[in-house]
Amino acid sequence: MNDIHSQPTADMTAPPDDAENARRTQANSRPKEAPPLPALANYEVISEVARGGMGVVYRARQTTLNRIVALKMILGGRLADPDDLVRFRTEALAAANLQHPHIVKVHDVGEVDGHPYFSMEFIEGQSLAQKLAQGPLPSRVAARYVRLVAKAIHYAHRQGILHRDLKPSNIMIDPEDEPHITDFGLAKRLGGDSGHTRTGSVLGTPSYMAPEQAAGKIRELGPAADVYGLGAVLYECLTGRPPFRAETPLDTLMQVTHNQPVPPSLLNPKVDHDLETICLKCLEKDPRDRYLSAEALADDLGRYLNNESISARSFNVLDRLARTLEHSQHDAAFSTWSSMLLIMAFVVGLEHSLVYVLIQTGQPRSFILLSRTMQFIIIAILFWYHRGSRLLPTSAAERELWTIWIAYFMAYAVINFSTRSLIGHELLGPPGAASDGWRDLIVYPTKAIVSGLCFFIMGCNYWGWCYAVGVAFFLLAAAMPSFLEYSPIAFGVLWSLVLAVTGVRLRQVSRESGPMG
Repeated sequence: MNDIHSQPTADMTAPPDDAENARRTQANSRPKEAPPLPALANYEVISEVARGGMGVVYRARQTTLNRIVALKMILGGRLADPDDLVRFRTEALAAANLQHPHIVKVHDVGEVDGHPYFSMEFIEGQSLAQKLAQGPLPSRVAARYVRLVAKAIHYAHRQGILHRDLKPSNIMIDPEDEPHITDFGLAKRLGGDSGHTRTGSVLGTPSYMAPEQAAGKIRELGPAADVYGLGAVLYECLTGRPPFRAETPLDTLMQVTHNQPVPPSLLNPKVDHDLETICLKCLEKDPRDRYLSAEALADDLGRYLNNESISARSFNVLDRLARTLEHSQHDAAFSTWSSMLLIMAFVVGLEHSLVYVLIQTGQPRSFILLSRTMQFIIIAILFWYHRGSRLLPTSAAERELWTIWIAYFMAYAVINFSTRSLIGHELLGPPGAASDGWRDLIVYPTKAIVSGLCFFIMGCNYWGWCYAVGVAFFLLAAAMPSFLEYSPIAFGVLWSLVLAVTGVRLRQVSRESGPMG
């Protein structure tokens, strides 16, 4: 798998969450005595502020101008990783050429005894990530922060600089409640090569990167990638969590590439509808469907703050229905199930066809029970084989699925048992071969209803199209009484079709994720 790089350090005065965690982890593994502070001409280093995987930030006094600055140095000095050195210099040069009130200013760039460094303005305050640790922000506060950051990002784009790593920990909030963008370590010059990226590598923080960035399409990245990052920051400001966050970075990348974000209002009912519309437009999968520029985003946020009509198209009922159906999650957790589901589709279709023949030819019910038993045995063997001799769930996504389908099979068994217990009841007529066949048929509408309920639950937890599948089972249940003798065929065909389509879809997901796997 290609490397997935996250930049834990940032140009700031107060450390972001990830930098702070890295610093604490290293502090716990080091002796209690702090490492010696570096000595640089014209700088008096006061204290360490943040330490991450690539660099360390100090609070220092620039003696020549008698001002407090943030001094960043690369870890390792002469022994530093070459890629880290390139990113460090990229960050220094990119930020040094940007002069904007909402971008942390770089004062000086240099090197002492093989140790590169640069100094920046020292921002008193905390990162946006630290602020969000207390919970989501009010809609208007979130809109104001992102509007100011978007204007600064548009300025950077006009100077030919793409940030590529926008996230709350890279935005500092000063005592005047003004945001400042930091950490240009992954910056890329628009229309050129950053000097340390290649097509196929995945650079950035998975939860905030655009789908084209997550797919490693480095040469295709443009301002739309930063617009997506701004949308991801706005999403977290409104909900307290990023649009996508899974158990592993790879799973998160899969969600970014294939899944639709949950509408913010479902996670926080206080989110204004217009602001949600703006946020979701930023998070469109296709870069062409996002705002054309960060300035266009800032302008729309300005309209929202001024209580004017926003330019982003508000979603009507059909749009919302389409988004609901397209919503998917946990694709990565089940991407290896495609072959198993395709074989299951054949087994289920064959079994229900066989049951139809057995009923129509008046065969003993023991044959029908044997057919169904063999179906479940074959499915269990397939499941055992394709999961590497493991039956129990291994992830949260699988545990949810287990709960749904254990309930389904229990309901399936109860339906069959309850119907058979009515043999001889006046409602079903006297026992006999013909009535036995009728009793096997009459349970199918109820089975279809139970199947529809299970797929409705899966529509919320997994794939939006499961809602449509649930509706299909409900319609089948309603129509079955008019062709009850063919109900095993109809039920089996629908189940086979659902399993086959799901298997093909998961196979496509697995192929698309191949370059990252």
